[in-house]
Amino acid sequence: MLRSRRGFAALVAASASLLLLTGCVLLPPALPSPGQPSGSSGSSGSPSGPGSVSAPVWSPTGEDVPADLAPYYGQSVDWQGCGSNWCGMVTAPMDWYGSVDDDIEVSVVVAPATGDRLGAILYNPGGPGASGADYVQQFADFLVAPEVRERYDLVGFDPRGVGGSTPISCYDDPKELYDWLWELPPSPAPEPLSDEDLQLQLEDAQWFADSCLENTGPFLEFVGTEQVASDMDLIRALLGEEKLGYLGVSYGTLIGSTYADLFPENVGRMVLDAAVAPDATDDEGTLFQASGFELAYGNFVDDCLQQRGCPFTGSRDEAMQQTAALLDALDDDPIEVADGRGLGSGALFVAIAANLYSDAQWSTLRTVLADVMAGRGESAFAQADAYYGVRPDGTFADNSLEALIAVNCLDAPAVTDFDQVRANAQEIMAAAPTLGPDFVGLSSCAAWPFEATREPHAITAPGADPIIVIGGLNDPATPYQQSVELAAMLESGVLISVDAEGHSQYNGVNRNRCVDEPVNEYFLTGVAPTADLTC
Repeated sequence: MLRSRRGFAALVAASASLLLLTGCVLLPPALPSPGQPSGSSGSSGSPSGPGSVSAPVWSPTGEDVPADLAPYYGQSVDWQGCGSNWCGMVTAPMDWYGSVDDDIEVSVVVAPATGDRLGAILYNPGGPGASGADYVQQFADFLVAPEVRERYDLVGFDPRGVGGSTPISCYDDPKELYDWLWELPPSPAPEPLSDEDLQLQLEDAQWFADSCLENTGPFLEFVGTEQVASDMDLIRALLGEEKLGYLGVSYGTLIGSTYADLFPENVGRMVLDAAVAPDATDDEGTLFQASGFELAYGNFVDDCLQQRGCPFTGSRDEAMQQTAALLDALDDDPIEVADGRGLGSGALFVAIAANLYSDAQWSTLRTVLADVMAGRGESAFAQADAYYGVRPDGTFADNSLEALIAVNCLDAPAVTDFDQVRANAQEIMAAAPTLGPDFVGLSSCAAWPFEATREPHAITAPGADPIIVIGGLNDPATPYQQSVELAAMLESGVLISVDAEGHSQYNGVNRNRCVDEPVNEYFLTGVAPTADLTC
């Protein structure tokens, strides 16, 4: 059956495509996520940096650009020491492709090479909405292999609209967004996907859109991926790099492929891990992800049934049916928790999906499901809150949720026709009978105040240097087929296929030499695999 949920407002609040691309980089278990105290005063822990380098070693390339862009490409960035790194604000046009004259700022963190510098690698951990500056500031030594870290400055940036860059905002009072996220549907709820149900979802989308426009202003129109890719070219030039070295994960692969589309001649050593297909439409992206999470959850169930403390019984199919029944039951009878919230199917779905990014998280998911089946919702809400950066007091750690939705709304036109939404739902349900009901409905982009500024399309990037694309066979958030498709469409694409669980594979917790060695070789020597690899 289809589940009644409040306006797609749980995990699927974003554009239906790319909806689950936050939280995409699994850091070593002992480390906190960016935004949590690290105990290192913001230092990456590298032995070199502002403490031992008197000034940044780079200067702008001085390349020939149109006269109106020359001040941006020739600007002098005020680099300041921040721990053992350099931090600075880069000034960029608000609109690279129009007549808007205002400027915005992009926050950049540079973790200097720990040895003999070869160049710079820009890094993006995904999202949309994740802070590359925070990741590099806190965890530079864990994002690439030590031998790569030794030779390269690792450069993190907050994409426009995100974090320390010129931000977007979608509320005055965080309680507004908090309630929008977790409020349960009215009781009795309308028939799922009925005109009444979809109209309520449209009203929810309208509130969010109006709130974002009111609190952000006209800048809201200029946070799409093509604008971000143009900012990356500016950062490249200001760091004195003739070509862009880049490591992008998850949504970061869409930034990378978009860069290759716009600036193929400037592509250097580029690695795209857990790829997004740039030609996927809103509904195609949703189908990809519904299928991916259904597969990953089924693999979790297989493992769970072999473990002590698994709350399910019987076969895989029976456990999947028990899961569906549990989610459906929460719509009829939410579990009230101590803070007064009711745990419905949407919040539990967030908790489930958040723990499918790596098999290292499966033990947590077993505990959450056991708790919910016993009538306790606190652990599920803890996981769902953490995924969206909700603090115990109901405030938000950052604006990643707002950025996630805003960028997605500009990157692919939303499906707004009610009949098409229902037709898409049937296809999703056929592909993902257990979790599929939580992927269907009207997206929160349905009432966005601006038309999408990017049209999904195939990217070939003729003339670009080799681009390595990595895809995990059991990746839930960016299913493997998307990596296959991206590598095939890129004229210089090389695919590394990895038979593994989880989201992203390079330099992962389990250290797969079959993946890491050719990627490290490429970064260090420029020699990419001459044929696709299977690991």
